[in-house]
Amino acid sequence: MLNSYQEAVEYIHALPKFHRTNKLDRIKDALNKLGNPQNDYPTIHVTGTNGKGTVCNYLSNLFEANGQRVGMFTSPFIKVFNERIQVNHTMISDSDLLQLVNYIIDKIDLNTLSEFEFVTCMGFLYFRDRVDVAIIEVGIGAKHDKTNVITPDVSVITSIAMDHEQLIGPTIQDIAVEKAGIIKEHTPLVTGFLQDSVRGIVLEQAHSLNSSVYEYNHGFNIDNLKINDFEITFEFDEVPVKIKGIEKTTAINACIAIQTFMCYQEKYKENYDLQQIVSQIDNHKIMARLQIVNKNPLVILDGAHNLAAIKNLINSLTTNEPNKDIIIMYAGMKDKDRHDILDFLTDNTKKVYVTSLSMPRAAKLNDYDLSKYSNIVYVENHFSCLNNLMKEISKNQILLVLGSFYLVSDFESYFS
Repeated sequence: MLNSYQEAVEYIHALPKFHRTNKLDRIKDALNKLGNPQNDYPTIHVTGTNGKGTVCNYLSNLFEANGQRVGMFTSPFIKVFNERIQVNHTMISDSDLLQLVNYIIDKIDLNTLSEFEFVTCMGFLYFRDRVDVAIIEVGIGAKHDKTNVITPDVSVITSIAMDHEQLIGPTIQDIAVEKAGIIKEHTPLVTGFLQDSVRGIVLEQAHSLNSSVYEYNHGFNIDNLKINDFEITFEFDEVPVKIKGIEKTTAINACIAIQTFMCYQEKYKENYDLQQIVSQIDNHKIMARLQIVNKNPLVILDGAHNLAAIKNLINSLTTNEPNKDIIIMYAGMKDKDRHDILDFLTDNTKKVYVTSLSMPRAAKLNDYDLSKYSNIVYVENHFSCLNNLMKEISKNQILLVLGSFYLVSDFESYFS
């Protein structure tokens, strides 16, 4: 019996990160012992290389605006573990988390689950009797992800690009096959933009399962897009939408969420005022997505950690702030395409400070070849570097922290 919240979180983090196989047998067995709580409420399942968390947050805002109790299961967390399990944007309490962990330990065999399997069981169990619908974000991939034990009312693929190649690659086609594993028979699928190299894979899987597809640019779209001063406005099916951001992909993510909401409500024949509900799509913000933590000098935190996301972010920031130089603070993981990322950053920003984190996955100095770059510097202590930068950066420069949610978490706490 664990006696405190801290003990419960430490227990979770002490569980193995992965098992040798990617089968779903263990989590299915555990959920069966817990009474299969994941089957007690409607769900929406969300995967994608980038944009998952943003779409989940927009969806939660839409359902809340419609008066529904909505659960949101996401990862990773930025400041506290409790962020991963929320109902109507209220995190699970410390006491509920402790009680939940003890309950699961009592019901299942010890040491049978990985960390993510255990947390997934927690989310499914916590939502039972608390929500009208739960939005479930995958951890990695989809087909073999531990959340893929639900039969959702709508499936979502936000985007497909190169990431986690060692686990679900190595090619983008392999990644597409894995992501398409989220599609279920006779279940609507909503997607963002799908490039030609993967589009056929997704559509063929949906067709084989008789699942209707609502695809960005081939079924729903953005009209009258305008981006100015970190604000995006556009129209979706003649309904005006206003959100914070600078990237077109953010507008696409909002469209994905609206289309998903509409598909869900259509299934349950619910009446709703789309314009009134969409007006509240940006009600609750999430951390580490173009998060401005300081205005003078301008400091932005963003969890972009793969090449596709970083390219979108830098290109959009350059377009929106053409007269400002971008200074980067970056930390990469060993399993990321960090060399391609640095090649892009060195060509498109003024200076890059590379640092590391105190965790096994984090790339250290000897994992890089920085000698070929003229504007990249390695720093051991990112807080010390930040303190110096805050004194040096001018109003014509932007400090952008990216590459890892863990690095962003450190700086979010610093500015908080």
